[in-house]
Amino acid sequence: MFEMDLGESMKPLLVATIIGIAAGTVAMQSPVVSGFVDDIYPGDPARREALNLCAFADPNFNRLDRAARDACYQHALATLASTEQSMLTGHIPNQVDLAREAGRGSSPRNDVRILQQSDGFAR
Repeated sequence: MFEMDLGESMKPLLVATIIGIAAGTVAMQSPVVSGFVDDIYPGDPARREALNLCAFADPNFNRLDRAARDACYQHALATLASTEQSMLTGHIPNQVDLAREAGRGSSPRNDVRILQQSDGFAR
């Protein structure tokens, strides 16, 4: 009595899936949508890396917000400039030095407590 072919019940789902894929493809061809996606996920490796670092550093970073993306790019440019400056002076920061500086906090380099803890070697 209630015999229904499995193929008959799957046809509407298949048609809806095909229509959804087609609509998504057409929407991606729009310059507005493709420009927005390019802003969120840029093709430029430097911008892509800057956004990834900002998202890693700040869990609340919103890459959909244009102001947040612009601030991230400005921060990345400032960091790049300071890295280039330190390369010119001969000091290239590495992970060990960065970890030590982060662990040191705000105490001055010649603080007696720091010198005692490090056996007389200033960090």
